[in-house]
Amino acid sequence: MSTPAPARPVRASRTQRAIDTVIRTLLRSPLHGLLSGKLLTVVVIGRKTGRRIPVPVAYAEDDGVLLIGTPAAWRRNLKPETPVEVILRGRTVWADWDVVTDEDQIADLYRVILVKNATHGRFVKVSLEPDGSVDRAELRAAMDRGVVVLRLRPRAE
Repeated sequence: MSTPAPARPVRASRTQRAIDTVIRTLLRSPLHGLLSGKLLTVVVIGRKTGRRIPVPVAYAEDDGVLLIGTPAAWRRNLKPETPVEVILRGRTVWADWDVVTDEDQIADLYRVILVKNATHGRFVKVSLEPDGSVDRAELRAAMDRGVVVLRLRPRAE
């Protein structure tokens, strides 16, 4: 039995980059309230360039923890044990983070994400079963495409 090939990083199209630019601008503006209940900006530092890269992402908040389901390669720019800058509801906060890759944990967290931010499921092709649990076949397929859950814990100011 052969080992599956590692998931390829997801690269944004030109259209997606243009949309991200508009979203980043809105999330930094006084109009952030239009989007900031479902979207935030994670600011990563490029590994090769050292540049600040603001990445708008969908999130769900659960008991003060911000949950982000993503297949995107930007998460590889996060440095272990180094807090990440987050623009949340128009304010800059720093958050400690970890990446969840265990299927059972991701299933539990994705249930929360999909209940609180249902639109996200269409992007990663993961849905809830009628009983409220995550469709495991869809979740496994998403994980094969590189989907993980990033947990952010904002630091107290």
